[in-house]
Amino acid sequence: MNLNKSLIACAIVMALGMNQQVFATETDSSKEAPVQIQSDFMADAAGNVIILTQGSEAENAYGNDVSLFQEGDQNGINASIDGDNNTSEVSQIGTGNISVSVSSGDNNTQSTYQDGADNELQSNVEGNDNSVTLVQNGTSSTFVDNRIVSKIIGDGNTIDATQEEGGQWLYNRNMEGSENSVTSVQSGEWNEIHLDNVVGDGNTFEVEQEGYYNITRITDLQGSNNDFEIEQEGDRNGVTIASIEGDSNDIEITQDGNSNSAISDVFIGSDNEVTLTQLGDENTSSFDVIGDNNDFTVSQAGAENTSYVGALGNSNDFTVMQNGDLNSSHIVNFNGSDNDVDVIQAGTENTAIIQASVDDNTLFSNDNNIMLNQTGNQNDAVLNMSTILDTNNNTIDLVQDGDLNSLDILVEGSNHTIDIFQDGDENLIIGADGADAMLIGGAATNFALNQKGNGNIVEGSIISGGGSVEITQMGDFNTATIVQQ
Repeated sequence: MNLNKSLIACAIVMALGMNQQVFATETDSSKEAPVQIQSDFMADAAGNVIILTQGSEAENAYGNDVSLFQEGDQNGINASIDGDNNTSEVSQIGTGNISVSVSSGDNNTQSTYQDGADNELQSNVEGNDNSVTLVQNGTSSTFVDNRIVSKIIGDGNTIDATQEEGGQWLYNRNMEGSENSVTSVQSGEWNEIHLDNVVGDGNTFEVEQEGYYNITRITDLQGSNNDFEIEQEGDRNGVTIASIEGDSNDIEITQDGNSNSAISDVFIGSDNEVTLTQLGDENTSSFDVIGDNNDFTVSQAGAENTSYVGALGNSNDFTVMQNGDLNSSHIVNFNGSDNDVDVIQAGTENTAIIQASVDDNTLFSNDNNIMLNQTGNQNDAVLNMSTILDTNNNTIDLVQDGDLNSLDILVEGSNHTIDIFQDGDENLIIGADGADAMLIGGAATNFALNQKGNGNIVEGSIISGGGSVEITQMGDFNTATIVQQ
């Protein structure tokens, strides 16, 4: 089928070279009475090629209208429109068709409809305030199926793409400009959406995929005030967002199904908001942000979920909830001041790791609010705030409800308020990073520990001047070994 498409492309090139083309060009010769030009072409057999070129004067208030229709297989349409306020409609019904639409100018409307399998649609727009609507319907047994390639350069442009059942691909290559909007809806299987190398401000992307093996990828976006909403429903979905630079970005990802993953590989900026929700089994989410005032909300429901949230900057808000059993890990890695870190896990054998700048001891982290709540059995929590340059004035609230839970804690600095509560049997509090005992260091630190149940163990040292220590154990066969210096 690719060979057939290549033959059609060659036919188009040959037709251009031999001047075997359907050519329509009209210009407005009267400023007092603009003329509206309409061109209609229809081909009703297999293997036909239509080449259309239209041109009008700039800032023409009326523009041209074109309507092209082909029915059959292996047909090709190449429509090129130059000017302002033009309208083009392209329809193809059949298999293995190719449509190429090029619009250059402002306030143009471009619509392309393909019904069938193994069709390819290319849309190129250069100008401002243009509207593009792309629709592909049809299924087949082949792996390639339908594909949309869209390229847009300019400001204030809108692209709406809809693909129905089958294996569809949508690429949006090299969008340049500001205040652009892209909306894509895919339904079926083997769908992919790529928005690559988008440069500009105020871009809005809405991607919705339904089916299985869907892939959404946004790579190398540069700009500010960008909004992304991505929703996937089905199995084996994946969203990859990489190298976003800009300010005030809003990213919202919703995945419903099994084996979903959303990965962001560091986006740089400030005032970013990320909301990620995964429902199903074996979900994985990762986010790294370098910037200030970032908001994170991660919610996972199901089993064997893995989530990593990382931030470099100040005033970051973390809210994480995992509901289910056998969630492998949950990690929050941050530095800076005035961070709010909330981690909630419900289930069995969950792991929560909260650490501040663990790989760089030249950084600092002060005035943070850290809350961890684990409900279930055999959960493990690690809090490490000791490898940074200094950490002061932190409020830490750790709660574990269940049996056979463990808490590894290592905190240094001063003026901390630490409250720990464990409710259950055979719970353990020791030191972090393989240390044998818990270590709390710093002046004016207030430490309170409450263990309720049987067979609980707490071991550690508290090095603090001018602070307070309160330890309460209720139950039988409990052990407390505390060294205060």
